[in-house]
This record gives sequence, structure tokens and C-alpha cells, in this order.
Amino acid sequence: MLGSAGTAAGPEAREQGMFVRTDQLIGGRWHPAGGNAVLEVVSPATEELVGRVPVTTPAEVDHAVAAAREAFDRGPWPQLPLERRAEVLYRLLDELDARREAALRLQTDEMGATRRFAVENFDSLRPSLDRMVADARRIALREVRDGAVGKVVVLREPVGVVAGVTPWNSPVAVELSKVFPALLMGCPIVLKPAPESPLSAYLLGEAAVAAELPEGLLSIVNGGVEVGEYLVGHPGVDHVTFTGSPGAGRAIAGTCSRLLRPVTLELGGKSAAIVLPGVDMAPYVGALVGGSLRNCGQICVSTNRVLVHTGDRDRVVAQLVDHIAGLRLGDPYDPATDFGPLAAERQRTLVEGFIASGLSDGAALALGGKRPAALPRGWYVEPTVFVDVDNAMRIAQEEIFGPVLSVITYSDEAEAVAIANDSRYGLGGAVFAADPDHGIEVAAGIVTGTVQVNGGPGAGGGGPFAGRKDSGLGVERSVEGLAGFLELKSITLPAGYAPAA
Repeated sequence: MLGSAGTAAGPEAREQGMFVRTDQLIGGRWHPAGGNAVLEVVSPATEELVGRVPVTTPAEVDHAVAAAREAFDRGPWPQLPLERRAEVLYRLLDELDARREAALRLQTDEMGATRRFAVENFDSLRPSLDRMVADARRIALREVRDGAVGKVVVLREPVGVVAGVTPWNSPVAVELSKVFPALLMGCPIVLKPAPESPLSAYLLGEAAVAAELPEGLLSIVNGGVEVGEYLVGHPGVDHVTFTGSPGAGRAIAGTCSRLLRPVTLELGGKSAAIVLPGVDMAPYVGALVGGSLRNCGQICVSTNRVLVHTGDRDRVVAQLVDHIAGLRLGDPYDPATDFGPLAAERQRTLVEGFIASGLSDGAALALGGKRPAALPRGWYVEPTVFVDVDNAMRIAQEEIFGPVLSVITYSDEAEAVAIANDSRYGLGGAVFAADPDHGIEVAAGIVTGTVQVNGGPGAGGGGPFAGRKDSGLGVERSVEGLAGFLELKSITLPAGYAPAA
């Protein structure tokens, strides 16, 4: 049941078994929805309606931005010491931990995440915040340098009000990858989750309220493209951070260019994993499959082009097929499941179109390629391995965002690097080498933002995370990512004057 003022009596309200909310977090406080439009969320596993939340109106976006503006322009948050801000974020994370089970279940409800994937992501939140705070301590907010005449004081100051727009493929983790760095660096944020996965964001809102996050620092607005466009172009926003498709990224970059507004874009990928000649893949096949097909391949850094020397192809393909065939496709709520459904019916249609394209272009199936007969309900596709793939094929050039892996052969190391670079994307990558130092040398030749060697962690692994070419603009994570939420200011002094250190 709903309580007064549209606020749920508990972490969620239920209507015939569904998650239902009629309120929204605006300026850090719950407010009844101002419009009649709603987002309805359908389970990818059961194809049943599982949730309903309101769509944010333009007036509510105005309210959210105004609250953030007030918190930044006149509130104490931007001037607080880093450690004080970190304390508040840890309180927020503690409150989210108290809602762990609901957060795990809702992410499966709304986008089909397997229990295992959701748990891994949730369990990474605290180590990620620990690393973020440690990185922030390394940033000098005030430096004194030698200038052309006298000393120069260089300040790094919070950039202002942030608009964060996130995708559906890992809702809570990606949302916090925007919220935590913005708030830690002193910037209020208005967050717009994907319309496919708005449910779990309410638990983030509940945690923020319970943690007594100061007013105005966090708003969560719901909706599709129209709401996102209105937020990104709002005159009260100072910085935009976006994760999503290249098409949407270009539109956002165009708006920010017109407004001379800084923007960070983390976009798509078509990453390559190079298996160097003669490498024994037995210790690494799990890492290769995980890097390629985790979350049913619905991860931007997935290495779903596997480049194998001609003489090693049959051996490596056999290892891949044997490993993947031993994984479990099925109920995403079951902790033993490895592959759940795709996140949306349109996503399955898109993936099936790519599989048909691969077959028509002459590639051959080594595994999968169909809907599983044992799972007639839900948006499932079998994990699929293609061989005889030419890098010019659509399945090798376009982002599929599904459980489809393409094996491409090469004749020598130079050709492998050339094939890896023959892509409009440059987000992730992997190298498997008998000698890790040689793997580093090969990785250095790949035009991409991040590369894993011999199963190292993906997405920068705690270092900077950035994309090249059509994969993005700017940097996320680590010291460099946090610095994106700061502006530089130089204060020049006359000759002979020495300011305080």
C-alpha cells in the first residue's frame, strides 16, 4: 500500500505482485508524481508485467535541477572536506547494503540479470568506493607553481551540477559509477536510469534518504529519450556523463557541443581477444568466455571477436565450445544459472537478426544459434559461437550486445593486431600470451582504451576507463575519471610574493 504523499510504506509497494511506485526522488526528497504517464516494466524471463513507475515531467526535471543548483551554489557540500563527503557516501552504501536482497531481485525482474551477475556487481560496490576515495586523496586541489613572473596558485574546483544518464545492462552498479564520483568531488547529480530498468533505482533513492543525504544532492528522474534530452539540454546543468549507445552518445555530444558543456561518453564496443600462437588456453578459457559472454554478452567491453592463429583454430574452438556447452542457460533467479534471457524482446530480435546475417554471409555455427526449445517463455537465445568469420562481416563489425562470439583466424601477429584495429570501436580488448611481457607489447599496439592480459580484470581494472574512436569521449574511473568532475582555475601572483603552501 502507498502511504501519504505518494511515499511507499516500505522499500517498495506491491500491486498484484508488482513493484509499484507513484512517487519520485526530487532533490533528495520523495514527491508524488506530477504526471499521469508511467513506465511499465516486463520481465525478460516470464514476459509478465513486474513493475510500474511514473514518468518524470519537464516541470519535475526543472525542480530536480533547481534543487541541485541550490545545493551547489549555496549549500555547503562543494566546500566540505573530501573525508566528510566520503563519510556520507559510505552511509549511503550501508543503507543500500541493507536493501541488498531487494536490489538483487529487482535487477533480475527488470532486465533479466542472472543472480550470479547481480551478486558479483553488488559485491564490487564497496571495493569500488574504497578505491575511489583512495584515488580522490591523490588529487591536489590546491597547488603552488612557478609562473612566468611570480607564483601561480592552481585550484581544482567542483564542476557544478551533473546530469547522469545510464543504460539498462547493469543498473545499480552503473548508476553508482555516476553518482559516487560526482558526489565525492562535490557535485550534485540528477540521475536518469534507463526506461527498461527504473525499478532498482528506487532502492538507491531509499538508501539516499535513509542515509540523510543533504537536500538537493541527488534526484532520480524516470523516462525515455524525451526526458533524457530535456535533462541533458537543461540550462542549469554544468556537466553530462553518459553510458550507452554511440547513436545516443552522438546526440548528447551535439547538445553539449552547442552549449559548450563538458561531457563524458562511455559508448559501445566490438572488442577483440587475441590468442597468440601456441598459447595453452586451458588455464584461460574461463576468462576468455567470461570476458566475451558475461551477462549474455550485454556488456560494452565484451571481447566477442576472438582472434586465433590458423594453426590453433580447431583446438581453441573445441575448448571454447566445450566450456560454453557446460554452462547453464535458464532461470536467472537460480544461483547456478550462467546465462539468462536477453533484456528485452527487441534485443532478442536484434540478436537473431545478427545470427541470420552471419549465416547468410558464410560464417558457420560451431554452437548455438537458436532459441532454446526448453524455454518457450522469456527472451532467451542460446550462447552462440561462429567460425569461418571474416572481419568484414556484420557480425564482426557491429555491436551485437548478445551471446554471440565470432572466431576469426590470422596468419601472423601483425595481422592479428591489424584485424583487432579494423573496427570503428576501441573500448576493450584482451591478449593471451605465453609471456605476459610480450602480451603487454601486443596490447600496446591495439587502438583501444583498455586491454586485459591473460585474464586481467576488464574495464580498466581500477585504472582509467576510456574509449577511443566510436567508443567514447573522456575518461571514467581512477584519478583521471574523478578529475573530470573538477574545473581548473589559475590565480596569478606578483613577483616576489610567496603564498601559503
